[in-house]
Amino acid sequence: MTALCLLLAVVAFVLFGLATDHHHQQRLGQRLTRGRKRHLRRLAWVGVGACLAAAFAAQGPVYGAVAGLGALSFGAGAVFLFLNLAPAGGPDTKGKPK
Repeated sequence: MTALCLLLAVVAFVLFGLATDHHHQQRLGQRLTRGRKRHLRRLAWVGVGACLAAAFAAQGPVYGAVAGLGALSFGAGAVFLFLNLAPAGGPDTKGKPK
């Protein structure tokens, strides 16, 4: 359940990241519409809730809250570093990196 919580946290923050115009354009190569942004954010919040629910189910209310918040912090940090530091894509038609 702890691994599931970590996975849900990472997925939730990937969705939050892709709900921003810059990262969506950079990673997926297409413009972000209002409806898609709203949908991605809603799915991200569902992921946050599911992560906390998994942590509570695995470790109870006291330690589950601590583990859930820790997993969310890890997910936010890992996704932040990935989205901002990892190369965005392969070379374009001219052979230059994007």
